[in-house]
Amino acid sequence: MEISRNTDATLALLVAFVVGVARLLSGDPLYMGGWYYFVVPIAAIAIGVMARAKPLFLLGTSLAASVTLLVYAAINLLLARPEGLLALGHLFSLPGAAAGTVIGAFLSRRLSRPISVLALGFAGTLVGFFLNQLVVCNTVMWCGALSLPIG
Repeated sequence: MEISRNTDATLALLVAFVVGVARLLSGDPLYMGGWYYFVVPIAAIAIGVMARAKPLFLLGTSLAASVTLLVYAAINLLLARPEGLLALGHLFSLPGAAAGTVIGAFLSRRLSRPISVLALGFAGTLVGFFLNQLVVCNTVMWCGALSLPIG
């Protein structure tokens, strides 16, 4: 069964919607406002659309963007004293996720298996986010548990 780009975009938007609704039901552990939980996955989808990625790439990027949000939210929920500015580490790591998404979208054009395209969308977004986070959270700002220990 061949997945179309429209089906891919629909599935990706569904993931973004589920994350946003989950935030509405559980509260705002990142203190960023409800819009942030919808906009981050939708921005990842938009970048993939503009780069004309193959089908299932958008679902991979939406899943990856959602995972980053959920990891940050879980970390802040599990802290004895939540970090009020932890979400800034997430926000300032998004340019890396965007770069990883663009690179992954161009690389996905060479792949023929849909599962490989999905995995590349997921991995490209996460690797870009993680590399940017390593720089941001260990040089210019403190990201709590996500920063490397000093000394």
